[in-house]
Amino acid sequence: MESPPTWKISAADRLGTNRPPYRVTGASTDASLFCKFCGVHTVIKSNKAVWEEFDRHLQALALPHGHRCSNQACSNHSRPLDSHPEGYYRHGANASGEARFRCRECRATFSTSKGHARQRTSHENKTVFQLLVAKVALARIAQVTGLHPKTVYDKIDFIYGQCVKFVADRERRLPDMPLGDMRLATDMQDYMVNWPTKEMRKTIQFRAIATSCLNTGYVLACHPQLDLRIDTLEVHRLVEECGDLLRKPAFREFARLWNFEDYARSMSLPPHTFGPTREDQEGPEHMTSDRQLPKQGAMVHIDYLMIGHFKYLRHLLGRADHVYFSLDADPGLPTAVLATWVDRAMARKIDVAVMTFDKGVTIDEKNRRVLEAAKLRALAEAAYPDLHPFKAWLTYFLMISGFDRISRTERGEVLRKYGVDYPFINKSEPGKRVFLFTDDARRSGLEIATILHDTSLHQVDRFFMQVRRSIAGLERAPSYPRRASRKWYLYGFYSPDMVEKMLVIFRTYFNYIAKGKDGNTPAMRLGLAKGAIRFEDILYFE
Repeated sequence: MESPPTWKISAADRLGTNRPPYRVTGASTDASLFCKFCGVHTVIKSNKAVWEEFDRHLQALALPHGHRCSNQACSNHSRPLDSHPEGYYRHGANASGEARFRCRECRATFSTSKGHARQRTSHENKTVFQLLVAKVALARIAQVTGLHPKTVYDKIDFIYGQCVKFVADRERRLPDMPLGDMRLATDMQDYMVNWPTKEMRKTIQFRAIATSCLNTGYVLACHPQLDLRIDTLEVHRLVEECGDLLRKPAFREFARLWNFEDYARSMSLPPHTFGPTREDQEGPEHMTSDRQLPKQGAMVHIDYLMIGHFKYLRHLLGRADHVYFSLDADPGLPTAVLATWVDRAMARKIDVAVMTFDKGVTIDEKNRRVLEAAKLRALAEAAYPDLHPFKAWLTYFLMISGFDRISRTERGEVLRKYGVDYPFINKSEPGKRVFLFTDDARRSGLEIATILHDTSLHQVDRFFMQVRRSIAGLERAPSYPRRASRKWYLYGFYSPDMVEKMLVIFRTYFNYIAKGKDGNTPAMRLGLAKGAIRFEDILYFE
């Protein structure tokens, strides 16, 4: 007699219905996904918008090396002359005698000359590069070099383009490199652009998200909250044409970008409250009446910026064995990591920790807390003299925190919901408190304590601090009492695209040129360079 067939029971069958187990709920302007089986609400995000943001970050990295059609809308833009000669034909020579070619698709022409060959004052490129990363204002650079201000801006464009090409050529190697275990730190920083006209004295403020390798100091990515390929006016025109304003945000064609309707909704929030990230991921992002959307470029919604950033890191670090994320306490960061690294999370090859610390304490208070931590280390070593000092610290921490007396399941819930104060701090992170989201009750207390000890934001905070100290236009702007919360800075940029250009230029300098106390650059420690790169190596890179 045959045994009866077995059937897999779905959530819908358990509910006694053939309807889908999920239901979209929420008001006309917001939406969430409600699970009929367990009753949990999940915020809906647009997969299309996530992919668009990931593609924006990937674009510079994916561009092939070599001469190619300069028309970005042309199919030959991604096909270099060297590997796809059939897409072009010779079209004479330019004034310098270099060969010219015409694209067979769009008929655009280009020459094989080097970028710096067209510049009459190319000998000043290195000087401008050095002054840019030495906190010299643009007007002062023009005065020191004797260049016209427009020429200075042209040279910045050239240096930016060279940095993009140089870094892309190096970082394209990362997905194939055996990286071993990677410890990463992620944080965000606000940037302000002066109002372009006196008629509307509202600053343009947006964020940039960056991730650094804690072992090497290499800044793997720094992405500003601005898409320069389209402007806000164009976004709103397209939104109105396609009827996006009648759809819920997650189902819009342009869900990734701010429009004027989003700006109006943000104005309904309580005045004088500005939060660049959202505690409620379903609610509108905060905006205040003294801020405006950029006319040049379009602002990206912060949640899609975060998800796109971590998806890019997933592509870049595909061969890493185990990845440990240390995140700042910005709402949405842990969710963005786990959503984009879900395969690693299921395979238990990723750990996600959020760290907070007292950022406003004085130097005297920092020294006092470091001294207390040193005394606590001495007590730990005295309590466990037979153990290695580091293992003694961790064992002593488990004892004084009580984690050695509770079950592993309870330990994971406490770490996720409430976090724990970690006493063995360094000077840069007083009052360290860690929330661990990936304690699955399978690891020992010492293993979890090691993760808490290694959780740090030091490297990414160091990068952001160096940005403030090294780029005149990105220094934190002072506030003036007469202007209430409005800010204006003498050396601040007036064009949002300058923020992205300067971040790319400084990241290149920080990773490849600037040496640490050990005489190595972050790129050397990571394995992307054998020695310190010279300014000329980047300026004349082809």
